[in-house]
Amino acid sequence: MAQTPNAVILAAGKSSKFFAPLYDKPKGLFEFRGEVLIERQIRQLKEAGIEDITVVVGYEKERFFYLEEWGVRLLVSMRYNDEMSLSSLDVARAYIGNTIICCADHWYDANPFEGVGGERSLRLVSPMEDARQEFVVDEEADGRLYHLQSGAPAGLAMVGYAFFTEDFAERFFALMDEDRSMIGFKALHWEQFWGRHCDELPLYGVEAPAGFREFDSLGDFARLDASVLNNVSQAAIANICAILDCPRDAIEDIDPLNKGLTNVSFSFVVGDNKYVYRHPGASSGNLVYRDAEVVAQQAAVDLGIDPSVIAIDVSGWKLSRFIEATGPFSYDDPAVLAKGIAQIRQFHESGVTCDYAMDFLEEGDRLQALAAAKKEDLARRYQALHDQTVRLWHHVALEAIPPVLCHNDTYAVNWIVADDELCLIDWEYAGMNDPFADLATLTVRDGLSREQNDQILALYLGREPSFEEKRRDYAINALCGWYWFNWALYKDTLGEDGFFMLPSWRAMMDYGPLALAMYEDPAALEAFQAVEEEGIQEDCL
Repeated sequence: MAQTPNAVILAAGKSSKFFAPLYDKPKGLFEFRGEVLIERQIRQLKEAGIEDITVVVGYEKERFFYLEEWGVRLLVSMRYNDEMSLSSLDVARAYIGNTIICCADHWYDANPFEGVGGERSLRLVSPMEDARQEFVVDEEADGRLYHLQSGAPAGLAMVGYAFFTEDFAERFFALMDEDRSMIGFKALHWEQFWGRHCDELPLYGVEAPAGFREFDSLGDFARLDASVLNNVSQAAIANICAILDCPRDAIEDIDPLNKGLTNVSFSFVVGDNKYVYRHPGASSGNLVYRDAEVVAQQAAVDLGIDPSVIAIDVSGWKLSRFIEATGPFSYDDPAVLAKGIAQIRQFHESGVTCDYAMDFLEEGDRLQALAAAKKEDLARRYQALHDQTVRLWHHVALEAIPPVLCHNDTYAVNWIVADDELCLIDWEYAGMNDPFADLATLTVRDGLSREQNDQILALYLGREPSFEEKRRDYAINALCGWYWFNWALYKDTLGEDGFFMLPSWRAMMDYGPLALAMYEDPAALEAFQAVEEEGIQEDCL
């Protein structure tokens, strides 16, 4: 009689396709058809006679602690943030051998664990027409799997649970110990590691049962289960219902949006109308001054620059009408660019003010100090750049240009182009600043050329800029680069995308020395005019 297997459920990871601040819990604790995913698997395992169950937890681990009352063993992974499922198996290796390996976010309509076991190691597989997000394998005539691929357009995908025999597990972990120093080892899923050693680790395919589901996004839940709202922040749902005066069950077609860098958002439908709800991200408290955002956002609504917003709160949430983009904001489209710059000028001339002053130098220094907690010694490393930035800051300050309320986050993706309309969104970095700050942000964030920068400055002024105006514009580009460079450093320490780092660095390198020369070199005006004149002559040839 075959020995009854035990089970290990992997529940440590933080899915990159789900947004934790919005959904409030790990994916294994999501509800589907009235049941919590991991609870259902534990019930099914126990119904199949499997009582020895280990759960590996990591992200939001305390949310799983109640499962000890279900008679399961909990193991805590401290490596879930930068390692994959291979490390979770390593954490549980003492309990793996004659073992069913499960993932917490799987669902089986019928109990799949009855009779699992035997002398061969197994993995559920299923043919897929779109397998780009799966591990795909080939299968020999006897069912043995080999030739693992990722990103294949179609094929036999590895899905659901696996079963490791004792011999397989012993060899698996021996190979792990041999390969531990290998480059990229920490980033491997266990399937990828197996794929490297499939000749030594015989694994056989078993067709996944009908009714198996793996949830990769909230949309997967929404398409199958009307109770999907139970998985969304209940504070968000309460806000929506109060503002739109609708019952919970009127909220349909929830779809996560992953364009924001500071917050998380989702679109949804109520009746015939589509909306977007924004929920503040975990790092937003160190980046955003919400009181200023609310003032700027209301001004943008009143001016018709952003008519999408229905309601906004200083706590960070916002409800907007969904505007369907009909094309991108393009710097190569003269009409679109002119309209966008006109909106910036209109906002600056509105006379609206707020209590928060956005200082690129001060805020950049503050974010660098936060980043230094993990990156260390940033002040010494970038001392020369900081000295350059301070000198530029003093030159700009001496010009005493009256500050205006600025967006401070103007770049292409924050404009929605809808037919002939243009909507400037996302006012969360708003604050009083030099009016050229909104022009500098375009150049810095989108990595525009000097020629494009000068074109934007002329559009804003409605004429060719003077030497003094170009000098100040270039200085503010460098100051802006300092802020966004340190913003990116800080985001990098959170494991979030700091992809503005290189364009910001280039802005400091390109515009900083040039602006200093224009301020501090008595011959700079003559040289500048000569270069400008040469450019005009070349254009005429």
